[in-house]
Amino acid sequence: MSDTAGSERHPLLLLVRVLLAAALIGALYFAGWRIYRRLPAEAQNQTVFADGRPQPALRLVVRNKVAGATLRSPVEFFHFNLVAARREFEESPRLARQFDDFLIRRMHDMTPVKADVTGDGYAIAQLWPGDWWLRAQATLNSGEEIEWRVPVALRDRDQSLDLSFENAYERTKKF
Repeated sequence: MSDTAGSERHPLLLLVRVLLAAALIGALYFAGWRIYRRLPAEAQNQTVFADGRPQPALRLVVRNKVAGATLRSPVEFFHFNLVAARREFEESPRLARQFDDFLIRRMHDMTPVKADVTGDGYAIAQLWPGDWWLRAQATLNSGEEIEWRVPVALRDRDQSLDLSFENAYERTKKF
């Protein structure tokens, strides 16, 4: 037998190997923990400029301008270009029979940003720049329901949006 075979069985070398393996695992864990700790709370929702600086969140204020209507909470905001989706649907009508069916398939895994409606009919959301789609519902005193699906383009400043009969998507009455 060679001298190396005897040294592999030596208890001191085995102890050194175990300690080095434990140190390696500990160093990998510590490095991963340091990286995880420095991640922003909502890194998936943050966009950056071309030079790597994060874009600031913009404030969108939604106001209910329909008299006698109670805006339901929450108002939903989808980071989605509704106008481009409509154009894609019209170019390929075989994808779905109805635009609503097409929209459901396209948005099946999207999670909306939700803003609660205040007592005075306002909803305020902090969103990042880009194309958004607002979805809101309200009920009139007469029992009629109104739904809004409004495309919103946020670029470089805070904005407000008035919900009215003119920009409503659908009005329905239950009998």
